[in-house]
Amino acid sequence: MMDWVERLAEEKIRRAREEGVFRRNRYRGKRVPLEPENPHLPREWWAAFHILEIHDLAPPWILRGKWLRQAIDAWRRELAWALQNYGADPRRHRVLQRLQRRLEALNAHIREYNLGLPRSATPLAPLNWQDELQKAQRR
Repeated sequence: MMDWVERLAEEKIRRAREEGVFRRNRYRGKRVPLEPENPHLPREWWAAFHILEIHDLAPPWILRGKWLRQAIDAWRRELAWALQNYGADPRRHRVLQRLQRRLEALNAHIREYNLGLPRSATPLAPLNWQDELQKAQRR
């Protein structure tokens, strides 16, 4: 004999199935994550971060970190493009100077971001102009 909780659960599942809820599930055909996917996330924070994630919300420092990583990637692509397309062009020097100034601005954002991180979060390393230039030239 089912108790009232089991009957209620079965009824809700039946209704959801009829309404097609399971067909719209973002985990359809995939494993539902029951453990933290981020190995750096303390276990006691997992539930809070999971709730934020399923509602497409995140703490400001996570959003800022995401923005910074995207800005760094875009800057690196622009540096590679400039090196590839300006060659011996006399404008190359001015373009590289402008990219270097933008790198300094990115580094200021990185320093500010690192100051606002929780203790358990991994800070972003500032970028070094010479290192970035050498990496881009090797590609």
